Amino acid sequence: MNSIIRVKFMLQRTKIGGALLLEIVLTLALSLIVMTVLMSIMLNSLEQSRYQSNVFSLQRQFIRVSQLLYYELSHAGYRGCLGVNDAKAMQIRRAEAVPTTWLGKGHQAKANTMVIHIEKMAAWHDYLWESHAMNQEQWVLSLHQRLKAGDTVMISDCKEAQLTTVLTQSVQKNQQSQQIISTANSAFSFAAGSYVGLWQSKTFYIAKTDRKTRLGAPIFGLYSYENGQTYEWADGVDDLQFNRITDSQNHTVLIAHILLKSLERVTHRAQPYFFAGQSYRSNDGHLYQAMEVDIPLQPGAP
Repeated sequence: MNSIIRVKFMLQRTKIGGALLLEIVLTLALSLIVMTVLMSIMLNSLEQSRYQSNVFSLQRQFIRVSQLLYYELSHAGYRGCLGVNDAKAMQIRRAEAVPTTWLGKGHQAKANTMVIHIEKMAAWHDYLWESHAMNQEQWVLSLHQRLKAGDTVMISDCKEAQLTTVLTQSVQKNQQSQQIISTANSAFSFAAGSYVGLWQSKTFYIAKTDRKTRLGAPIFGLYSYENGQTYEWADGVDDLQFNRITDSQNHTVLIAHILLKSLERVTHRAQPYFFAGQSYRSNDGHLYQAMEVDIPLQPGAP
């Protein structure tokens, strides 16, 4: 009798153990499926977040670059109230044909990009305090921008404009709001109130930055070079091209084609994009955005 009871008990315990084992296996399998789904959702969310972050970053860089180029290039050749009609104030060349004087020391423009060089009077300028006669060597100016010997300045009224080099500079002892400069003989006479401002020569180009991506690839950026100083405006600028068109009202417009590239890989699929009228397909995993800026040029501009 006791043997029969023991056999029944063992059979019942075996059935219970088998049921528990099956439940555990099913529970683990379901947990694994749920974890896989959650992990996939999380990874997709992170990838989407990284993608959107890079899109916003490219848009911010585009706003910065477009505003800079629009302001600087639309003012090429600025000479006060004479406007900007100086055909030599803007020069565009391929990177391979750029004079070394256009670029910062040790910099080389990225191959197959365009480099643009402009000249203009600085937006912050001074005024002639009193009229200036032809061949007079000294000029009395306001003291908004302190000039120094060696500076190249543009003197302009609404009739004439002249480039000259500052030989000496001093501040009036009894008039701290005035400065006196001496230059070579003037070819023109100028009335009081004429503009006197630094003559700026600027070059905008794309070159390698001193940084690299996580995979060690070079990062390119937009640079400017002026008076021996190099300045980086934005990174991730991968290409820059220009072309001129004439609109229906016979106005000349300079179109700047800007190609931006994300600093990290954000997608595993080839991404098509259009740049300067051409169709491309990126296979490097980076996000590209090609944009244009229309810059109106004044009559007489190149």
